[in-house]
Amino acid sequence: MQNEAMVVEVKPDLYLELALQLHKTGDGKRLNEVVSEALRDWLVARNGGRQSPRGYQWKDVYLPDGTELRLRYQGEYYYAEVRGDRLMYAGATTSPRAWALQVTGSVRNAWRDISIRRGARGTWVRAALWRQQAKVERWLPYTDRRLAARRCTD
Repeated sequence: MQNEAMVVEVKPDLYLELALQLHKTGDGKRLNEVVSEALRDWLVARNGGRQSPRGYQWKDVYLPDGTELRLRYQGEYYYAEVRGDRLMYAGATTSPRAWALQVTGSVRNAWRDISIRRGARGTWVRAALWRQQAKVERWLPYTDRRLAARRCTD
């Protein structure tokens, strides 16, 4: 049932308003993607703001369930999404490198070419910046511990 589509009734005026908003803002997403995001946000809000504990680990970067990945190639945007603990594109499980290869047909630096958005209202940030931040955060507890130990002996 994970890859099956469902039909949901939406009032025509709401559907039209959504389509016009997407057109005005130049958002390249399809209507079904936006509706899925809205439903996910609603579920998170009903869950007290807590997201699913599942996610995809991409080397140093943890991508929580619902994280979106975007790749721009030849002026067109392609989207993948973390569902559970898998990265999904076109209904199939993939990896960031394999996804970039599938879209472009050539070997690419996925860290440089892929942007990540955590949460429907987040901003798109290059994967390389997420990776850099993750490397810094990994060492922060050690620097704090040394700093605290130094202050104890002062």
